[in-house]
Amino acid sequence: MDKLNTKHLMFIIWGTSIVAMKTYPNVFIVNGGRDSWISVIIASIILFFYFIFLLFVCKKSNCYNMDEIYHKALGKTIGDIFLILFIITLIISLIESSSVEANALHLNMLSDTPTWFFLLFILVPAIYITKKGTRAITIVTIIGICLIMLAGINLAILTAKYKKFNYLLPIMADGVTPSFLLSVIKALGCYGSIAICIPFLSRVTNKSKITKHCIIAILIVIQMEIVANIGILSTFGIARVLSINYPKLIQTQLVAYFSFLEGGEFFVMLQMVGGWFIKYVLTLNAILILLKKLSFFNKYWIYIITLFVFIISYFISAKVILLYKFLNIYVYLSVVCFILIPTIIFSVFYIKTIKNNRNNYATKK
Repeated sequence: MDKLNTKHLMFIIWGTSIVAMKTYPNVFIVNGGRDSWISVIIASIILFFYFIFLLFVCKKSNCYNMDEIYHKALGKTIGDIFLILFIITLIISLIESSSVEANALHLNMLSDTPTWFFLLFILVPAIYITKKGTRAITIVTIIGICLIMLAGINLAILTAKYKKFNYLLPIMADGVTPSFLLSVIKALGCYGSIAICIPFLSRVTNKSKITKHCIIAILIVIQMEIVANIGILSTFGIARVLSINYPKLIQTQLVAYFSFLEGGEFFVMLQMVGGWFIKYVLTLNAILILLKKLSFFNKYWIYIITLFVFIISYFISAKVILLYKFLNIYVYLSVVCFILIPTIIFSVFYIKTIKNNRNNYATKK
């Protein structure tokens, strides 16, 4: 069963776009400072209109196949080149997912356990679930996202008393600076993984409510990220945040009630392990969907990609400094390959579709 409905697509949007910004917000906080929550708001608005535009083009043209859109917009050869570029970016996203989870768990939870063990714990189950098909992926995504959202609500309640909103003041004291604009771009890069959903659009059966459900899903993502970033900044202050590699993990260590009840780390560990694993599985499945459209696809691609991701992730996840260098490059790549290029290609496709419709109408007359 390879079919999805629009409610399944909501969970796919959540599974691909939530976890990155929550895990390593320092990538853009270092540029935005105490105003980085405003850069998240601006990036969120751009993200909203970006994804709605893609859906608008698909709906107007009645075409939801990514490969067909690329080929009609650019031609067969150039379309294949840009599809391969998109697939390469997806593979880099696999490296991001596995490396961040392995490094975060090694650094904060189980320091005696080597990162390669965490990588195997992610990569091997991901192969098993992916090979079971769309139904297994959907079930894992829905269960995982529901648990992650419940954990997020609990964390928001448990950490509320530790937040000091005066840490956010003064707001925009330096105005709009180049550093702030860079923060917006990097925050948008953290959001860029939502493009992983594009290959899944062709799998959705009844598309009548696709725009409505996607708007609901994106708005939920936006409010979660804004609240999470305000929460981190108001808990630690800008100086302390920048000295922590994974602020969300440290934030939950503050939780203590009645002098003995502590459980914050359990919730954030669930969010991190579950969130990155779901994103990895969805990304791997998106790669296979696109590879099946290309002539050189074979059944061994899943193992080749997994081996490549394991080798690269092993070296990147070994040192947190190297990982953050990779993430700083990745967010720019995400903006270009996940947001900018698809927007241009979908725009070209839309313009060509309008011209063809006009020509057909003129011919009939």
